Amino acid sequence: MKNSCLLLCTLFLSVAGHAQSSLDTALKEIERNNPDLKAAAAGWDEDRLANRSEALLANPEIEFNYLWGADDIGGRRDVRISQTVDLATLSGLKSEKGVCLDELAALKYEARRLEILQEARDLCIELVYFNTLMEELDDHLARSTSLVEAYEKRMVAGGATILDLNKAKLHLAAVQGQVNRSANERESVLSRLRTLNGGNDFRFDATTYDLSDNLPADFETWFSEASDKNPMLAYVRKEVTLGQKQLAIDRMSAAPELSVGYMSEIRTEEKFRGVTVGVSIPLWSSSNRIKRARAGVAAATSRQHAAEQAFYLRLKDLYRQASALKTNAVQMRASLADTDYRDYLLSALTRGEISMIDFLVENDLYYDALQQTLDAERDYHHALAALKVF
Repeated sequence: MKNSCLLLCTLFLSVAGHAQSSLDTALKEIERNNPDLKAAAAGWDEDRLANRSEALLANPEIEFNYLWGADDIGGRRDVRISQTVDLATLSGLKSEKGVCLDELAALKYEARRLEILQEARDLCIELVYFNTLMEELDDHLARSTSLVEAYEKRMVAGGATILDLNKAKLHLAAVQGQVNRSANERESVLSRLRTLNGGNDFRFDATTYDLSDNLPADFETWFSEASDKNPMLAYVRKEVTLGQKQLAIDRMSAAPELSVGYMSEIRTEEKFRGVTVGVSIPLWSSSNRIKRARAGVAAATSRQHAAEQAFYLRLKDLYRQASALKTNAVQMRASLADTDYRDYLLSALTRGEISMIDFLVENDLYYDALQQTLDAERDYHHALAALKVF
């Protein structure tokens, strides 16, 4: 007995590990091939290059003038090279803003990645459901086919009526219809997964869910960890930091802007060369920029608080749903295991202990309960996957 229990535990862990490995492999394949993620990665690179250009100094200005004079004076040639230097660039504030923008671009990509993988994970859960359902329906179809064949033989031998045979045939047709519908729905799920996989073929034959996934035992503890990792929350928090950087830059823009350079003036008989220094005094525009930056920080802070509150309430509701669905799925699976009398029903029908109607009703009741159990387990894993994305 001890060895049997050990064997069952080993088999259970092996199946769970295989399901986990299969799902991880499938999600990695989709992440590698998904065209939307490839486009998002290209956009991320573009954003990073744009962010770096914002932290550079303004382009230098080169000016050349040629002026014609009277014959006795001659011409004049001027060459001027100047470079504008702003304090926000020299102090590194613009570089820090670029770093914030890079982090925002990374968080935006990560949010898109999680969104696509969440869609793929939900579709894989659907596929596990249909894989399992198809296995059970194939068994149901085989039993129904055997029933029809048995009653055809009994009718030839005079042990059954045409009414009994018709009931068996109608039941077989109904089961065949269920099989066809489920196969069609399974193919639709596979088609959507192939689309996510960049049009490549996709195989996922698992019939068990990832049994290592469990509902967090304590919501508040889990929430504090999830809120630190969520890219959308990190995004709105980083927006506040970015707004503060922009406010500091706009405040510094109120300081005069320095321009330094070199100038050469060459005449027919004289040459002048020297250094030029200029100052741009922001009298008109800096005040409005600072006010706008302050308003931007206030708006970003409000968005952060609203997002954090919505995130908490959303996850608490998802946690409640997942907990209820888990309880329901466990209860239904236990009840189904206690009421699996399919083999008994067939032998009782063969011995004439029950009628064909009783057999079909009881048999269909079991398969209805089986489908409801599979539905409950699928719904629970969908709810668990929705929590996992955070």
